Amino acid sequence: MLARCLFFAVAAGAMCAVTTGVSQAQADREELKLVTPPLSIHRNQIRPPAETLPVPAGFSRDHILHGDRVFHGEAANGQCSVCHGIDGKGTPNGNDLTAGMFVWSDGSVRELKRTILHNMAVAPGMDGDLKPADVDAVAAYVWAISHQTPSQ
Repeated sequence: MLARCLFFAVAAGAMCAVTTGVSQAQADREELKLVTPPLSIHRNQIRPPAETLPVPAGFSRDHILHGDRVFHGEAANGQCSVCHGIDGKGTPNGNDLTAGMFVWSDGSVRELKRTILHNMAVAPGMDGDLKPADVDAVAAYVWAISHQTPSQ
């Protein structure tokens, strides 16, 4: 009798474990639906048109155009798009700069510039050969792609 009860207890426990595993897998899938995958290989990357991006106060369209070239490696040997993607939407190595949610900054041009300068100090040469005017321009560009209208 004791063996029979023990058998049923073990069988019931095994069934609960299997049911819990399925529920956990379903929960994990549901949780992943809430996260936008930053993997650039899973999306078409479209470079935002710099000519139509908004311009932050105190900057000009020329700043945005220059920042676009720096970001995409066409000026000052900029390396931004290597980690943040051609579209700025992130890769496994760099966060999404278009969502308007910044990890190390409040999203203002001043704070974006501070973050860029910090990254340059932490890993010298990894961001390119940026001069102060390049940093200003790319900070304004990052601000602009974070403030673009959703249709862009």
